[in-house]
Amino acid sequence: MLALLWSILTTPIALIMSYAAESKLLMVLVSCTMALIFILNIQAGCTICNGLIESLSSINCHISKRQLERQPSPINIVRSLVHQRRQPCPLFWHNYYELPQAVLLENNGSTVIMRIACAPELTPHLSGIEPSENYYFEEATFKWGMLESEHSIDSLKFALEMQVLHRTNLANANCKFLTISYLFSILEHNKILGQVVDNLEAIVVPGSCIELPPFDLGSLVRPFDSGYYTYHGTYDNGGTVLPTKWLIYSRTFGMSLTQLRRFGELCTHDGSRIAGNARKTQPLGNRCVQYQN
Repeated sequence: MLALLWSILTTPIALIMSYAAESKLLMVLVSCTMALIFILNIQAGCTICNGLIESLSSINCHISKRQLERQPSPINIVRSLVHQRRQPCPLFWHNYYELPQAVLLENNGSTVIMRIACAPELTPHLSGIEPSENYYFEEATFKWGMLESEHSIDSLKFALEMQVLHRTNLANANCKFLTISYLFSILEHNKILGQVVDNLEAIVVPGSCIELPPFDLGSLVRPFDSGYYTYHGTYDNGGTVLPTKWLIYSRTFGMSLTQLRRFGELCTHDGSRIAGNARKTQPLGNRCVQYQN
């Protein structure tokens, strides 16, 4: 079915391009049309992005600085010191394989932020973390650099860390935010991560935002139900800092050096390249890190 639909969509385009190759005037018209579509696509992405950003910014105004200082992130996880714990309830991942209406990618001058637009009833969310609480997808951010991930395990840092922020709608929740961390090392080319990396060139300039061809989050945000570390810390997307419960998946993934370099081509507001954007490691203090097996 998808193959047939793709054929229906692409066949007329192929015919137009073949005629355009034989006519300079038609080639100019086609080029102008494609440029206009590209510009409108970026403008639409920015409009949706701005609406989603306001939601988190309003919440950030009600969080005290003292609360954030009590649980700084990131940390180094020392495996010999973590508390082993069996998760009483399995994690349930809902709607992660549903295709969203739009996937939006933004360069805010500090990091890359990925958001989605979808019907409320199809919002990807997690359950099983806390009793009777669902955590809904808000955004995903990326922290990168040569061995400059934010979190480390036994002092081993990684090339890229994808941090996926979720939020519960319950006003009296023990933990309002939940962030899932995925770690990437330099290995082979990651085709799935390429859904993001291959579009970074469109958001090199800070403040730019683009709408991507939609893909299901489950292909990038891999569901799991065990083998992860948890602790209470903070999430920082370069514009908003939030208290959060971290879930750091112990399984790591690969990416190529070329893909890492594409992140490093993005620019900050002063025009310099973002070679690395990870926060400095913070002391754990009297907090506890648990390993859910």
